[in-house]
Amino acid sequence: MINLRIGIFGIGAIGGLFAARLVGHMPTLFASESTSKALHDGLILHETDGAISYLDPDSFIIGDENCQVDIAIICGKSADTTSLANLCKTVLTFDGIAFSIQNGLGHAETLAQILGWDRVLAGSTIHAAIRKDINEIQWTGVGEISIGSLDSSSPNVDDLKVAELMNILDGAGLNLRWENKMKIKLWKKLLLNVAINPIAAIAGIENGEILLKEELWEQSIAVIDEAIMVARIEGIEISNHEMHALLAEVLQQTASNRCSMLQDIMAGKVTEMPSLCGEVVRIAEKHGIPTPLNNQLLTLVGALERSARVK
Repeated sequence: MINLRIGIFGIGAIGGLFAARLVGHMPTLFASESTSKALHDGLILHETDGAISYLDPDSFIIGDENCQVDIAIICGKSADTTSLANLCKTVLTFDGIAFSIQNGLGHAETLAQILGWDRVLAGSTIHAAIRKDINEIQWTGVGEISIGSLDSSSPNVDDLKVAELMNILDGAGLNLRWENKMKIKLWKKLLLNVAINPIAAIAGIENGEILLKEELWEQSIAVIDEAIMVARIEGIEISNHEMHALLAEVLQQTASNRCSMLQDIMAGKVTEMPSLCGEVVRIAEKHGIPTPLNNQLLTLVGALERSARVK
């Protein structure tokens, strides 16, 4: 058995969830100055069954540039990927493994530019959580974590570390799965995000409301269909029918969840729209394809962001 030192980079809702579930393995938490200060008082996790876990600050390490980790899980906002990757370069062991579970596309490539493909996997998660306070997390939906190569090629990372990481994350109830074609998985997550997050954020509603209001459901379907068209031009074969069914399933599973974009708007923070609808628009423009719905959502959420910050 390998004694893996696990680092979690970005302690928001998902990073905080992973940290709380991994406390038995003394994870190292890399957080902003304000979050690090709050973590000195511990971490609180509201489990999906209603139980509340109070986690002593002695059960994790608050990381800095002098730490070393064997596994780096990147959970921060999309805009922070490069800075977090540079921090990884300082603290990740020479044969360590890094992967991102952030929203959007291109994060594995960003990590690889800085760390090399021999230390990078692609990653994604469909766990759902909200941040009730700076050091208090509510787990709102049990999902899974997927890691693997972007395409069908074999990655160059340490197989023994991957096997032990799978044991640890499965034991923590985080359900780690290996995927040989992560690019399709990442596109599916992007499609779901563009169809849910901006609509829920603009309307100021929980996810389940999109299913209950016909006009919002129709808008969500129209947005995802437009984005699927862009995915196909990028060589990603995805069925509209499959994605419609998956969208409905995710909305049901996360019905009471406030998506991360709505949480950002409510907190007066910058959203991840450039990595969601913005990414769809960017790729479409590269191929000379109009994407009016994703473009419109990008504009509307941007205006909402600015308005929220003024208040």
